[in-house]
Amino acid sequence: MVNPFKFVSDSFKDEFQVRFSIGSPDGSTTLSLCDAQGTVAQRLLSCEQLNDPAKLEQAIQSIRFGLAIDRGQGRAGLDELSQPAAHEALGSAH
Repeated sequence: MVNPFKFVSDSFKDEFQVRFSIGSPDGSTTLSLCDAQGTVAQRLLSCEQLNDPAKLEQAIQSIRFGLAIDRGQGRAGLDELSQPAAHEALGSAH
C-alpha cells in the first residue's frame, strides 16, 4: 500500500513545502502548502481520501486546479488536467 502522506508530499515537493496536521478525531488531516511568502493553500483530506489512492489523486488534481485558478491560470490549468484523460481516450479509440 502506498503511504498517502509521502504520495501527497511527492506530488507538491517541487513547488511547495508540505505540512500535515491532525484535522480531527475522525482521521482527517489538514494539508498546508507553503512557499517563501507563507501558506499558499490549506485543504482537509478526509480519512476516506487518504485510504483510497484514486480519491487521493483526485484530491491532488483538485488542489492543483484551485491553485491554477488562484494564479489566474484557471483555463490553462483545466486544459493541463484534461490532457491525460483526453490522450488515454484517443489511445483507446485506435
